[in-house]
Amino acid sequence: MERGLKAVSSMVKANKARYDLLQFHVHAPSEHTLNGDPLDGEVHFVHSNADGSALLVVGVFMEIDPSGNTDPWLETLIDGIDDVTATKPTMLDLTSYSALVKKSVSGGSLYNYPGSLTTPRCDEIVDWWVVEKPMKISAKDLTRIRENQGEIELNYKSENTRPVQALNDRTVKSFK
Repeated sequence: MERGLKAVSSMVKANKARYDLLQFHVHAPSEHTLNGDPLDGEVHFVHSNADGSALLVVGVFMEIDPSGNTDPWLETLIDGIDDVTATKPTMLDLTSYSALVKKSVSGGSLYNYPGSLTTPRCDEIVDWWVVEKPMKISAKDLTRIRENQGEIELNYKSENTRPVQALNDRTVKSFK
């Protein structure tokens, strides 16, 4: 059973192509790693080109804040996830996530590489953009996310993450 939130129209332009936002979802812990280590979570904003033959995914890490604070944008998202059921999608009034990405990119890097979907069939059609600087999340809110993953197929560690894959001659570009 899939749980989801309706996303407000949003688009990204990259490499002379337009990608429209399809959906976003959360992984806890993160599917990407920094220096070989996963972070506490990762939000994926999934975009598609017009004919669906290519995807662009923006990944933003989440990291537990020892002071117990959660980024306001993320807090609104988590509150919305609490209200979602299989038969009742939830409409959220989220500010543009581009401001969230810009804030996260300042003082950090943005990584780009060609890759695949992280769910079966794992098609090699994704232009990945991963923000290095994580959003802050409280341990309590991360627990809320994990509890809401009850409807999602999880692995034996109660995680919804794909194991890290080999680069296989891919080049990861870094932008400051």
